[in-house]
Amino acid sequence: MGRGGGGGSSHHSSHHSSSHSHSSGSGRSSYRSSGSSYSHHSRSSGSYHSGGYSGGGGGCGSSGCSFIFGMIMIFGIAIAFLYAAGKEVISGPFSYFMIERSTVNREMLPESKCTKTDKWYSDDWGDWINEDGEERALISGLTYFYEKTGVQPYVWIMGEEGKEYMSEGSLEELGDKKYKEMFGDDEGHLLLIFREYPNESSNYTVTATPGYDAETQVMDEQAREILLDFIDYYYTDENMNEGQFFGKAFEKAGDRIMMKQLSFRQMGIIAAVTLIVVIGLCIIANIRKKRKIAVAKQKAAQKQAEAQQAKAVAAQKKTDFDRKQYEDKLETEYVAVECPNCGSTGNKIRRTTVGYCPFCGTAIRVDKDGNVEFINRDEQTPT
Repeated sequence: MGRGGGGGSSHHSSHHSSSHSHSSGSGRSSYRSSGSSYSHHSRSSGSYHSGGYSGGGGGCGSSGCSFIFGMIMIFGIAIAFLYAAGKEVISGPFSYFMIERSTVNREMLPESKCTKTDKWYSDDWGDWINEDGEERALISGLTYFYEKTGVQPYVWIMGEEGKEYMSEGSLEELGDKKYKEMFGDDEGHLLLIFREYPNESSNYTVTATPGYDAETQVMDEQAREILLDFIDYYYTDENMNEGQFFGKAFEKAGDRIMMKQLSFRQMGIIAAVTLIVVIGLCIIANIRKKRKIAVAKQKAAQKQAEAQQAKAVAAQKKTDFDRKQYEDKLETEYVAVECPNCGSTGNKIRRTTVGYCPFCGTAIRVDKDGNVEFINRDEQTPT
């Protein structure tokens, strides 16, 4: 019968460990250091990582439309790159961004399934958790993780005996054995075994072994990956001592494990849909802009034509007015007279000028008062 299955229990218990090992070149604190490579190997019993992160960095034109379009493009390309590349090639500022995402809903493990103990860790090196405040920082982070998940963690920092467990497989087997020794049939705990190898190719190996109840409700494979990724990330933080880096890793892991997030695939889909929407909006905005410009040009041309027409009408009115004034003036200056020679009427002669009767040719002179003076028809020049 498997672990946790005694006492007539009907369920079958098994433990699946997840482990990381971290390769590095330069040391810190005891032997902790930053690394420059990262790789992932699948295992049937969990997952194994080797590698590390360099640095401890955080996560991770034109019109407004083109700016948004550019930002969406950059975001979409970044998501596509990160999703395609995986954690194997990600380091530096992007390392935090590439910590495993929590994409499922998890419920806190009931208190009845985890018997809380007063012991949170053991330091077989004897000098890892020894500075002022280190133990407090470590236990604070482990307690936070327990209060968040309902799973009580225990950190075992191995000493010299850890040399016998240098492969991920051997350390996972040790995790199964050690869990049974420490917690018996209590399946609500999480055992984290950590071992540094200062003189070997890997700086450290770490494995997380949950009990059956802890694993089936909270600490599934993804949750374990989240925890180990945070340990990898904070391991390289030179500003934290050993207690702080463990405590912070558990604290952040507890928050992320119990919060559902979008996966990179979902983020990529959202980015793609957003990009399509933005492109569509930009196209619509561009069409509207062109239409608005065309309408404005048409209105301007119409106004110009109307202005020219109004100008022409005004010019014609002025011409007509001037002609009327001229005709009115002529009308006052010409008078209708009767020919004193032949008696024909309808002759219009301008004042103070000489006109000739169209019937008999008699020269007729009109003075300024409109009075007619007879002039001999043979006289060519008025007297």
